[in-house]
Amino acid sequence: MGERLTRAQQQQRTRQRLLDAAETLFAERGIHQTSLEEVAAEAELTKGAIYANFDGKHGLLAAILERRYTDQIADAGPAVDPGAAADSLGDSYESVISLPETRRFAMALLEFWLYSMRTPAARDAMAQWLQAVREHNAKRITERTGGQPPIPASQLAILMTALDVGVALQHLIDPEGVPADVYALGLKAIMDSGGAGG
Repeated sequence: MGERLTRAQQQQRTRQRLLDAAETLFAERGIHQTSLEEVAAEAELTKGAIYANFDGKHGLLAAILERRYTDQIADAGPAVDPGAAADSLGDSYESVISLPETRRFAMALLEFWLYSMRTPAARDAMAQWLQAVREHNAKRITERTGGQPPIPASQLAILMTALDVGVALQHLIDPEGVPADVYALGLKAIMDSGGAGG
């Protein structure tokens, strides 16, 4: 017999099921083409469960982004020099790039990006998420370089995010033509040129 869940645990499980369903359907069909009824059905729940936990599609979108950010900040591991930092971040990148959940999120992210560009009410959630990712990346690179990044950490964070998204999207389409280690190579190139120019 299964362990009995508390009310909070049941609510958390319901939220996760809804987020998984929404992320999957948004990635496969697009946000505009996916109804809340379809999300509820995919999660084997009612539409009321969505409104009990989220503020419609915008709320689901914001929660999916927040979940991804929370998962991203769970990894750490300081390094002491820029080369080691690039290697460390590259190893982390390579370990997750080919996971099915990474592919699903990449597809959903493209949908979110377009949806946010077309829907002013959703733009803030995407902008806030991107800012949080950049701030987290700036903190990571500052820690991993012993507080001595070769260019300002905020600028490096922008470039890291661009590399992350750009390499991932190309790799997921053409893994042989764009191997995952290009991410670490790109970070090293940025850091080396930044150090040479500074």
